[in-house]
Amino acid sequence: MTETAASSVDGQPTSLLRRLAAIIYDALLLIAIWMVLGLLVVIIGNTTGLYSPRAHFVLNLIVAWGFFYWFWTRTGQTLGMQAWNIQLRTEAGHAVNAWQATLRYLVAVAQWLVILMAIWLVREYGAVAIILVTAAALFTLGLSQFHPRRWMLHDWLSSTELVRIQGLAKPRWKQNRKT
Repeated sequence: MTETAASSVDGQPTSLLRRLAAIIYDALLLIAIWMVLGLLVVIIGNTTGLYSPRAHFVLNLIVAWGFFYWFWTRTGQTLGMQAWNIQLRTEAGHAVNAWQATLRYLVAVAQWLVILMAIWLVREYGAVAIILVTAAALFTLGLSQFHPRRWMLHDWLSSTELVRIQGLAKPRWKQNRKT
């Protein structure tokens, strides 16, 4: 990739597939963290007799917030975002502050909870709920794709955006290869 082609990627809106790939990457990392945390919580909770599944769930949400808060306020990139050359910025292109990172996380979690509630509705009410949930999901994803910067609800409410950035330089042996 030439330098002009690489620089033209900087600041471009992130595609839905690239977002989903980064989410899957980060979800795997977060699940690993939750597994270690869960082991500690269950061992400590069972030995003291104070284990509570609700408290464990809330602790998982707090740890997830800490994970995203740490990365978003430091570099604007989680590990999944680094792998897919995505960066979180404000509308003006600056680093995200504490409030924006927290608001973005809370709105994103609320959206996932709505998805989980929709799955429960599908299990309870069957085919009609499947059609309604699928239509609603496609509608909301579709709206974000028509936005000029491809913003989703959590982008809009927190005044942040995910943009593509230039990746790491290719190794010399790949640069010298003829394509």
